[in-house]
Amino acid sequence: MCTNLFAQDVKLTLTNKQVVYSVKPSALHYNDFSEIITSKQQFIDQPQLLSPFNLEQKKPHNQQYDRWLKVTIVNDSDTALWYLSFGFARLPRLMVYWEDTPDDAPLYKLTEGSSFYERPVLDPQTYIPIELTSGETKTLYVSYQTFANAPANIRIHSAEHYLNTSQSSLLTNAALVGVIAAILLIVVVNLSFNLNMTNVFYAIWTLLFLAIVVDMAGFSYQYLWPQNGLFAGQFSIALMAIVPIFHLLFVRGFLQLQHHHSLLNSIYIIAITVYCLLVPVALYIETVYYNLLTSTFIIPLFVYTCIWALKQQAPGIRVFSLSLFNHVLFLNVLTIMGASYGNVFDVFEIASYIKIGYLVEVSLFTVAMAIQHKSVQKQLVFQLQNQVNSLNQTVAFEKRTSEQQKQDIKKHEAQLFTDLSHELRTPLTVMKIQVESLQHNIVDNVHDSYTKLMDKIDELNQFINSLMLVTSKGDMHKLLKVESVSLGPFINEVHQECQHLVDMRHQSLTLHNHLNSIDSLSFDSSALKKVIIEVVKNALRFGGRNVEVELSFVEQVDGIIIRIEDSGTPLTYEAHQQLFQPLYRQEASRSAMLGGKGMGLAMCKKIIEAHHGKIGSHNSLLGGLCIELILPRRIASAA
Repeated sequence: MCTNLFAQDVKLTLTNKQVVYSVKPSALHYNDFSEIITSKQQFIDQPQLLSPFNLEQKKPHNQQYDRWLKVTIVNDSDTALWYLSFGFARLPRLMVYWEDTPDDAPLYKLTEGSSFYERPVLDPQTYIPIELTSGETKTLYVSYQTFANAPANIRIHSAEHYLNTSQSSLLTNAALVGVIAAILLIVVVNLSFNLNMTNVFYAIWTLLFLAIVVDMAGFSYQYLWPQNGLFAGQFSIALMAIVPIFHLLFVRGFLQLQHHHSLLNSIYIIAITVYCLLVPVALYIETVYYNLLTSTFIIPLFVYTCIWALKQQAPGIRVFSLSLFNHVLFLNVLTIMGASYGNVFDVFEIASYIKIGYLVEVSLFTVAMAIQHKSVQKQLVFQLQNQVNSLNQTVAFEKRTSEQQKQDIKKHEAQLFTDLSHELRTPLTVMKIQVESLQHNIVDNVHDSYTKLMDKIDELNQFINSLMLVTSKGDMHKLLKVESVSLGPFINEVHQECQHLVDMRHQSLTLHNHLNSIDSLSFDSSALKKVIIEVVKNALRFGGRNVEVELSFVEQVDGIIIRIEDSGTPLTYEAHQQLFQPLYRQEASRSAMLGGKGMGLAMCKKIIEAHHGKIGSHNSLLGGLCIELILPRRIASAA
């Protein structure tokens, strides 16, 4: 059967009316990996060793194999010089014979190690000149290999058509390289403004795509390493093996699969790992067969990714899905499957499909990234506007607060001046009366008058000293005598002194000691005793006739709380805010008729704060006022 098929001679008639002819696949024969056919004569004598093209099983082949072309050319045109093309910039192996050409001296012979200058035509693409006299009939034999056993688009051109095709191909490839270079420039500029791993992967992938286009156009072999055909082949293999890695990394990063689809993310990681392992394999066996096979299995993954991405609502995601579908169609189906599965799509120009597919994909990816970045920029602008508005509101609030504080300070200063004038007027008036009485000798006991005058002077000095102390910004803790104090004896001593202030007929004082684990604390015992007694004295004085007072010591994690509560009259919110201010007295419940100049609690606050503690007030559950003194455990170290 094979012999009969081979015996059918394929003829191609060249005329003046047609300038280019495609060699039909039926003229192709190739050996079945046996490598038995080693010469043109053996090919002619033993056709049964070959499998006709039409009987080839559509399956990938992991070995490079020779393909043989036999076509009888009848030249009925006036043109003697014609050109044979294969649709590739390079071929690993090529030998061209006429029927009467000796086996050991082919018309043209190129190997993988041949330099660019060994070509019969110095063109980026592979063109082989063939001469056939007008009216002559000859049989042409061609033995060749392609990278990854991809199908060749074999055509015969007239001289004029060759020039037009060559120039058109050169301009098209140059324009394509320029467009991709421009896209790469945009990607790099975007990367400089938005540096992240997804953009880095995209920039590297775009750069590799540019290198693929330059290599497939034949520019790298012609201009970069024309003397090194072996390296040119290795370079092409490396590009094809590496580019899927960064493509998958970019897709995974753009879709943020690690956050939105953990299972799909794991599959992508596995695929990336497989491609990484296949890079040295491809370079060692000098073929991307296994890489192409893996890309075939990637098709379902990309299809699912497209479907999943279309359901998402993220900016640019649908354009991204469309670009990924383009990749599946042009690269995975038409190109990779066409190259791997026994020339399924042999009539297509695979190199053109790779360039078109990559160009469309990169363009759509760039649009998707631009949409995403625009959305991110809008979000950033929106957030920035909110932050600016918030900052303006904060500044306005701080300005209002500052103005309010200034007004409060002025009001406090005015009130302080008024209170100070009031407090000084009474002793000064008494002193003036005493002095006038002495001047006019209207006193009965001069010595007693002098004594009262000296008492008022001492009272006034003490008041001025207290006022200076509580209003001073100096460090009062330097005046304290801080030492470790046993709390049990201290509490008993304070309780005993407070009991002497209580009118047992109408008033009561109750002690509650809730200190369990704290035996001692560092503080100035004399100063703290004065504070407690002052607060208890105020509770007894201003709490009413039948006031009840509770003195409590409560343990907490970082210190103790001393709480003094009374059953008197509760205070207003405004009174609590000013209770510890110098010279403050709430006239309704802390009448000046009961004595005091409003300095006691202000002095207490100064002493407690010097211990690095806190003092505060609130209304008590007993009905009156509650003063809380909070002392930390380590006052000495803080002081």
